[in-house]
Order: sequence, then structure tokens, then C-alpha cells
Amino acid sequence: MKKGQVLLIVAMLLATVLTVALTATYQSVTETQLSKLEEENQKALAAAEAGIEKALQSKQEGSFTSLGLSNLSGIDTSQSSVEISDQRSTTFVTPLLQKDEQYTFYLADYLNFNFDSYWDGQINIYFNTESACPSLELTQIKNDNSLVRNIVDPCGQITDPNNLRLETTPGPHSFGGFNFNYKLSSNLFISNTKLLIVRVLFAPTRIGFQGTKNFPLQGSTIISTAKTQAGVEKKVQLFQSYPQIPSEFFVTSF
Repeated sequence: MKKGQVLLIVAMLLATVLTVALTATYQSVTETQLSKLEEENQKALAAAEAGIEKALQSKQEGSFTSLGLSNLSGIDTSQSSVEISDQRSTTFVTPLLQKDEQYTFYLADYLNFNFDSYWDGQINIYFNTESACPSLELTQIKNDNSLVRNIVDPCGQITDPNNLRLETTPGPHSFGGFNFNYKLSSNLFISNTKLLIVRVLFAPTRIGFQGTKNFPLQGSTIISTAKTQAGVEKKVQLFQSYPQIPSEFFVTSF
């Protein structure tokens, strides 16, 4: 073998060794960076959750420093805060309700204990976000404590001898960030009503409410934003509804 060939082989071997070494170093650095980023993410998330817990206890909003959360390790507490939102809206979407669960929708001001002033207007109701077809029972509690009931049953699962059925329009209907398979064909006229209680029958679903004007508040929305000293930010949002009436209070056999 000639001397030049030997030198060429040695050079190729050195290049291969250097490439492998550099690749291993790069992978190590990348994994370290990802590990640190994940650590910062977890730190920010834990701090944001601590902010939610503090707000639930104190019913106060503000910076983490003012709320007494300045001892969180690695968190920039002056740039981290909790907000309690009381913004009213013409739309509202419930959490996912399971079969036989119900949702208490307030049409009077719960915070001021004012059940002499009622929301009057028109409501459309959206439902059926999951695969199976639910039915709904709507119960209005009027200002004189009388009850008005209606059935929403697009799949014909209920025998309704009292002709209380409300007609529906099939979708899909995009509303409040979700796709609903049904909504009421005509708005529900609401007058002198304290509460509208919606019970879910046969299958789980979210319920969407759309009004002709802003609804009364349905609860508190708490938004906690935490920022680490490394600049990683996480936001956690929690909705805490006003008291819900147990479904056992309004049970009807169909």
C-alpha cells in the first residue's frame, strides 16, 4: 500500500470519528436543553395551579407577590398574576354533562341575591356534541315558583303525552368552540324566570346557550398566569359555577 493511500485512510477515519463525536455532543446538548425546557414548563404549570388554589381560597386577584406567593422557587412573581373575570356574555357553554346530569342556568343575579330582577329575552339552546343522541328536559322556575317544562327529543326516544316537545334543527352548528349536532328550531322566550334547569337524558353532551342580550353571571372564571425567571409562561383557566341544584330534585319518568 502506498504512503498516500495510508494517509487518505487515516484522514477518513479521523473525519468519521470527529463526525460521530460532534453528533453525540449535539444530541447531548439538545437533550439537555429539552430537559431544562420541560423542567421550566412543569415549574410554571405548578405555579399557575398554585395561583388558582390561592384565588379560590382568598377570592382575590392580583400579582403573585400581592397574593403572598412570592416564595415560589424560580418564579418571577412580579410578572405572574391571577385574574377573576366577571365579564358577561350573550353565550355560555357548559362542561360535558353525563347522562341524567343537569345544569342550573341562572336567569337572575345570584351574587346580589336579587331574585326580583329577571333576565327577559330569547334563548337558543345547542346540544349533542358527542356521538350518541341525547334528549333534554327543560324546566323553568318562574318568579311565582311555578314550573314550566319542555322536552327536546330529536331522535324520538321519549313518548310525550303532554305535547311539550320543542322542535330542533340538525347541524352541525359551530358555537362556542364546539360543534353541536342540534339546536332549537325557534328561540325559547324567557320572561319572569329565576332559573332554567336543563337535564340530559340518554347520552352525554355539552349545552350551549345563546341569548339576545348578555346573560347574568353563571360563576367565576379564574385565570392564573405564571412566568418563570427563565421566561417560560403558562396559563391555567378555571370556571367555578354557582351552586348547582341536584338532579334528584327534578326527576321525571318517561
